[in-house]
Amino acid sequence: MCYSIPGKVIAIKENIVSVDYFGEDKKAKNDFFTLKLGDYVYAQGGFVVQKISEREALPVLESWKELFVKLQEADLKLSQNPKTLYQRANYIRNKYLGNACCIHGIIEFSNYCRSDCLYCGIRKSNTVLKRYRMEPEEIVKTAVDAVKTLGFKALVLQSGEDTWYDDDKLVEIVKKIREKAAVLLVLSIGERGIKTYQKLYDAGARGALLRFETSNPALYEKMRPAHKLAERVELLKELREMGYLTMTGFLIGTPGQTDEDIQNDIKLTASLGTDMFSFGPFIPHPGTPLGKNSAPGLDRVLSVIANTRLSYPEAKILVTTAMETLDKENGMKFGLLSGGNSLMVNLTPAQYQRLYDIYPDRAGVAEDVVQRINSAIKLLYSLGRAPADLGL
Repeated sequence: MCYSIPGKVIAIKENIVSVDYFGEDKKAKNDFFTLKLGDYVYAQGGFVVQKISEREALPVLESWKELFVKLQEADLKLSQNPKTLYQRANYIRNKYLGNACCIHGIIEFSNYCRSDCLYCGIRKSNTVLKRYRMEPEEIVKTAVDAVKTLGFKALVLQSGEDTWYDDDKLVEIVKKIREKAAVLLVLSIGERGIKTYQKLYDAGARGALLRFETSNPALYEKMRPAHKLAERVELLKELREMGYLTMTGFLIGTPGQTDEDIQNDIKLTASLGTDMFSFGPFIPHPGTPLGKNSAPGLDRVLSVIANTRLSYPEAKILVTTAMETLDKENGMKFGLLSGGNSLMVNLTPAQYQRLYDIYPDRAGVAEDVVQRINSAIKLLYSLGRAPADLGL
């Protein structure tokens, strides 16, 4: 399965191309290829990640065409006659963004962390946790297999703030993946210096997932000792200015959070010009100081997704894997039906999955990769969603 649909280049203006998908005109930034009108490309997250021949593209488009139309019809049917808050959000999502739902693979390559965030299971003070690091060669192989064998076109490389991976290691990882695989690489490695992020951008990384967790400065400093909200926000602004696709957001239900905080969280996410909203429920971990607190109810999280969609109709909103942990049977489904239009599939090698213990009882870790992919595709098809990213 390929989590992207090839499109035909129909216009070029500097490094921005217009790509036709079954009559839909989408834009994508081209940083890596020499393109001309009539070329076929794959795009992810608004970036062209691969150029392919017409001979390669046409069979894929033919196989997609009938299915894509059927899925559009199913999605339209599910989004009509909105009455509840969630249904209105789903209607707006369909109206402005159609039925495309981008799927990113995520590889959690280290659970070491120098930070001591009160809510996170891999905090440095959790001495019970068994730590691991994937070797650079193992990270590259896992990423390349995800692209070439499993069909992913966008990957998130995620870790704790582990400085064992210095600039040279990180740059080499990014370069080798880019040399061997056509993929949008997103980094989720925490607060690094802007010079580090520049090196990684130059090496071929184009996305950064970096949540600010709360817009309340006092709550931020309490939840993340020795850190300042202003520093996080400034880094996000610098990354966007550099050219990174930015993904950011917040936790819902953190102890001490108010309804006003959540409204400010949503506004801050939007004000940063984020390319994808990423927010999910706080799930207490017994190995943290907040372990005895309660997680928010599913309705509270769904209402945040829905209200964000109503406020920002064209936003890409990620339904995080924590939603599935909060409600293993329906969390992901209801998130998508409340305005969400993006999800991630965990591709971390099996021997490490349970060790990336940011919150307990994570959904999906008992399944193998193929099972997780099949479950995600089955869910999307049942909702009339096309597992593809059609660009900007």
